[in-house]
Amino acid sequence: MEQRTKNIILIAGLLCVLFIAYRYGFSKTFAIHSELSKLEQQKEEYQAAPRQLAALTKKEQQLDVILAKNNVEGSSLQHNLLKTLNTLSDSTRIKVIAFEEPHRYTDEVTKEGRITYDFTLQGDYKSLIGVVYALEQQYSFGNIAQVDFQKKKNFRTGNRYLQCRLLLQRLN
Repeated sequence: MEQRTKNIILIAGLLCVLFIAYRYGFSKTFAIHSELSKLEQQKEEYQAAPRQLAALTKKEQQLDVILAKNNVEGSSLQHNLLKTLNTLSDSTRIKVIAFEEPHRYTDEVTKEGRITYDFTLQGDYKSLIGVVYALEQQYSFGNIAQVDFQKKKNFRTGNRYLQCRLLLQRLN
């Protein structure tokens, strides 16, 4: 056998040994190393959780003091919603017909609270849709849970008009 053939066989054998060593030894080591680094990062995050919880509770207490000082409660949101509806009624051709007392619901299991505002608007279809769109997209009062359009007739005058009953839901 010539020297060149021996070198080619040696290099090919070396490449085969490196491939087998990587396939059965090194790749598992690299995978375990990356998993170990992920687990160490998770461990650090779990160890930092009590400090973050303490900081968040302190911040929540500060915000509660500020809210109590400014007298911001659920009725304030109701007042802001009514003020916004009046502003929108001035800019469009709608009327606020009814604004009912908000309905409060608290789930017994999850202790989550919901407030549902029920109000009725009257006007033409385009204006009513514009108000619904504005309430949903431009203001952060909550989600529109239901929109009910009703075509009604005033029997004294014979005029027909459109009313829209909205249910706006806010999670607490």
